[in-house]
Amino acid sequence: MKPITLARQFESTALLRGMMWLGSAQILGRCVRLGASVALARLLTPEVFGQAALILTTFELLATLIRRITSVTLIPMDDEELGAHMNRARGINARACQAAFLLMSLASLPLAFYYQDNALIGPMVLMASAYLLQPLGMLHAALNQRRNDMRVLGRAVLWQTIADGILTTVLALLGLGIWAIIVPKLASTLVWAAVHRAAVRPPRPSARVGTQPLARRGIETGLADSAVALRFSIDTLLIGYFLGIQAVGIYFFAYNTALGISLGLIQSFGIAFYARLSGTARGRASGRAQFLGGLSTMALVTWPLILLQCALAPWYLPLVYGQQWIDAGALPIFLCLCLSALVRPMGEAAGQLLLANGLSTANLIMNLVFTLFLTAAIAMAGRWGLVEVAAAVLACHLVGMPVMAFYAWSRCGLPAAIMKGNALPPGDAS
Repeated sequence: MKPITLARQFESTALLRGMMWLGSAQILGRCVRLGASVALARLLTPEVFGQAALILTTFELLATLIRRITSVTLIPMDDEELGAHMNRARGINARACQAAFLLMSLASLPLAFYYQDNALIGPMVLMASAYLLQPLGMLHAALNQRRNDMRVLGRAVLWQTIADGILTTVLALLGLGIWAIIVPKLASTLVWAAVHRAAVRPPRPSARVGTQPLARRGIETGLADSAVALRFSIDTLLIGYFLGIQAVGIYFFAYNTALGISLGLIQSFGIAFYARLSGTARGRASGRAQFLGGLSTMALVTWPLILLQCALAPWYLPLVYGQQWIDAGALPIFLCLCLSALVRPMGEAAGQLLLANGLSTANLIMNLVFTLFLTAAIAMAGRWGLVEVAAAVLACHLVGMPVMAFYAWSRCGLPAAIMKGNALPPGDAS
């Protein structure tokens, strides 16, 4: 067997192992969350689902802006640089989370005014409080990812999801409505932080003063991540604008049942992929040769699951969640969104490759362009109905995700020889 084949096989196996630790945690957590989602689907109305969708969408958009504000720069650092930047990273994390809390709390007022629903304000402010808890684990999570310790990252995801799912189910059965969705998010954030803090001790800050611009690259990465989150969420926001909060609830249900497990696996892939690329960059200057191997590995894991979901959907959706969601028209929306997951890993891999090669600005521009393209398509489809919106989302991803993958491949200078598996660029051989 050629050395290049052995090297690629090793990289794919390592990536798959990292994905499996995170992905298995996601799947186990989703099994717990299934009970919560069944309880919510049977106990809550589409209007309450719509309120939850608006609150969680707003939270996620701001969360992605700050989630990697320092970690994306800390992860590739050597030990000496890391010690020099510890105190600055803590300060930046705290200030970013405080700003996110303030922004989301203020955003509750115009949203409540627009939808004529003052019941949105309290849950939104409480949800925003989760930002103030995140600095407890942000630095530790970055250090665990830097060590490529996917077991710890997987445990943090698993126990966070279990805590969220169990508490949501209990509160929903107690009849707490929207609070059954919001309150568990705060408790599960503490669980996530505790797992990361128990696994690693940050190095002592060194006497040397850090000189790398932590916030600049983090802000660019955060903006790109927010563009990604916006492309995941823009359909929800525009449906609320064009079709009302009940339509948001129906779409939100279909979105979460169709993409819940798939997006969890894709996010796990992104975390493991970036950690592998960054580790490769520290040792060999570039991890570009893993690009296609990562995509093929992800396809082998997700495609059978997605196609099985689509095939069984007409049977298990009404059985598990209730016939009322089928009557509301959720099935064709579910199928379109589920099929869009087939190509979503391409966009994730493209972004991680650009970041690992120091092209955070290119990553931001790429994601903004696709988000604008998706927004225009949804805005046009939203004038007709939910099924048309879902079809537009599917069409945009089928076109846009391969284009993003090709752009990242070209931007990072991957020659045709790599694509054909014939050779590696200088410095990329193990």
